Amino acid sequence: MYANIEIISNNTYNFSNFTYKIPKQLEGKVNQGSITKIKFRNRNLLGVVLNIKEKTNIENLNSIEKIVHNLDSTQFKYLKFVSLVNRINIGILIYNLFDLKSFTLQKKTTNKSISNLSFNQINKIKYKEKNVFFVPSLNHSKLLYEKLKDVLEIDYYQKFGGKSELQKILSSKEFTNIILLSNNFEKITIKDGYNYIFYDSNSNAFKLPKLNELNIIESAYLKNYLFGGDFIFISEFPNFEYFNQKWHPQDKYDYKIEYFISNNLQDNIELINHKYPNKIFNYYSNEKLPNVKNFNYIDNLEDSKLDTLIIQNPNISKNRILNSFKLIYLLKILNHAMALNLQIIVFSSNELDINKTLNSVNMIDWINNEINVREKYGPNNLFKIYSIYSDNLFENKNTKYLLGPKIVNDKYIYELQIKLDDKLDYELLQNIYKLIKDCEIKRIRHVS
Repeated sequence: MYANIEIISNNTYNFSNFTYKIPKQLEGKVNQGSITKIKFRNRNLLGVVLNIKEKTNIENLNSIEKIVHNLDSTQFKYLKFVSLVNRINIGILIYNLFDLKSFTLQKKTTNKSISNLSFNQINKIKYKEKNVFFVPSLNHSKLLYEKLKDVLEIDYYQKFGGKSELQKILSSKEFTNIILLSNNFEKITIKDGYNYIFYDSNSNAFKLPKLNELNIIESAYLKNYLFGGDFIFISEFPNFEYFNQKWHPQDKYDYKIEYFISNNLQDNIELINHKYPNKIFNYYSNEKLPNVKNFNYIDNLEDSKLDTLIIQNPNISKNRILNSFKLIYLLKILNHAMALNLQIIVFSSNELDINKTLNSVNMIDWINNEINVREKYGPNNLFKIYSIYSDNLFENKNTKYLLGPKIVNDKYIYELQIKLDDKLDYELLQNIYKLIKDCEIKRIRHVS
């Protein structure tokens, strides 16, 4: 008997796996998901078993030396889902993020729930005896502690991100409420009786760029899908790429906005200069204005010189389908402007009222339409789509996942579609990743 094994390493080895002989004493004990001790290129390493086979044409194989852990089918499926979504393999994923000893303890929970709350609704959380908060940065950790310290007794929050202090708190059974950096999410075993709360869940800092921008929030939704647990996401607004349930907004929006409506940008600039002939605007905008007197562009929302936010032609829907990405961005910069007491100006070629739109009953229809379109066509939590741009035509490509191509400007454009289900062919997708590794790859996230 033989096993195809991926090396647990900070190297994908070109998305390859390697064949090892299963010694007689381990036959029937080595299975898909077994973590094994092996010798690889004269080094003692760990590997994860992808599958078992009876025959091979490869000669002079090394044998598996020892079984270190056995992952069950759900644990293996989770690793498979997360690695494939992020176009890496299980070996490099484990190496960078997982404590295997604790992950093997991860079982399905009795309770399973997901809820999304706005920042204004944080006081509506029904806290449990134990609550684990995840934040995207050390600044968020301090901010959340200050926000909660009069409401909850926080046993620990991360101040430095050091490993020793974290290991001490995780090994303690005494804690009730802790605040951890998001990169520690995979070190936690999800259990009943806990809330797992993700604060500012739309923050870009929840991504881990080292692993193809692995997003901890996406991993959390997948872990909840497979294992359960009570998860709460706190943000401006749900991201419906991951959250695929019906949702009704509760907040009442009341931003102080000044509108300048005309046929084009130049006319808008003339209108504002006419109203404020001597004012200097140190502004941030979603699009930089042309060089105009009295307007100084600031490219950082945190810059202390910033005094104005200019939003040009805001648009959050198309054909009555919400674009939650655009709405999240709009709410993020509006909330930031309100917190810093910035002047908020909107340039538009159409009559609009942002507050009226956000508070409209039509928002519920737009939300449902986005969720329905995502459910049918993707992308959503269990259906991932990527555009692949290649200079060369792929010969004999597998059409199960890789569709196309279209030819645009001498580029071959393919679409990679991955449905996260029991039919998912992990090894075939790893071969596709080997094929496209030098291509430009863009993740499709929007529906409108």
